Amino acid sequence: MSKFLRLLFIFSTVFRLVAPSGACAEVLWDNWYTVTDHGRPDSYYHEKAELKGDRAKIQVNTWIKFGAKIKSENLGATAKNTTLLEPLLYDFRTQNEFGIEKVIDGSIIDHGKVFSVKIKEGDHTSKPLRAEMLPKLILSSFFPIWINKNYKRINGVQPIEFHAIVEDQVEKQVPVAEGTAYEMNADDFSRKTKTRKLRIEFNKIVAIWYVTPKGDAIKIEVPSLERSVQKVDKKIAEKFLK
Repeated sequence: MSKFLRLLFIFSTVFRLVAPSGACAEVLWDNWYTVTDHGRPDSYYHEKAELKGDRAKIQVNTWIKFGAKIKSENLGATAKNTTLLEPLLYDFRTQNEFGIEKVIDGSIIDHGKVFSVKIKEGDHTSKPLRAEMLPKLILSSFFPIWINKNYKRINGVQPIEFHAIVEDQVEKQVPVAEGTAYEMNADDFSRKTKTRKLRIEFNKIVAIWYVTPKGDAIKIEVPSLERSVQKVDKKIAEKFLK
């Protein structure tokens, strides 16, 4: 074997060893939260957001107090990893009070022009719902990652507008709702936690978000509904409804 061929062989071997097998995922956050309703424990959830190549993904697993029982809901969604977060896929699974599984599957069809939603409950599959994909339209599930993508744009001078599909409101034909994000003056909590205090209005409901530079929330307050969301350790979350 010539010196050139030996060098070529060594180079190709080393390249195969070090070449990436695929894009590495960047985990934006992997958090646990508790939710109180009128001061009483209501639910807890695990939220994981990550970027992988040209895809952004969010997964939310929720446990909700349902009478004497606790039911679970599982949500997974995928969008393009751009500032626009163009929707790609949406999957939501839960069970009703009789243990019948309900599945909501959303996908983009007609060359990105339509968001189609299929609902299956038990053995029954309803006619797909359709929402026109308007410019800069995101899935509401991706709002936390939208904060990440627009963190520097959000300010206390002019509210930033956004529009999102409320993809879990199938009974309302998956409507599109308007929203705004606006930075408020810092308070004791935001200074203590080194977060930004944002006023978020979406679907005519105002919430106060305390967010890190990555976009994940440390605390969310919804005064009109008397609901509060708090980031906690996993062990605390899992004991929250017991």
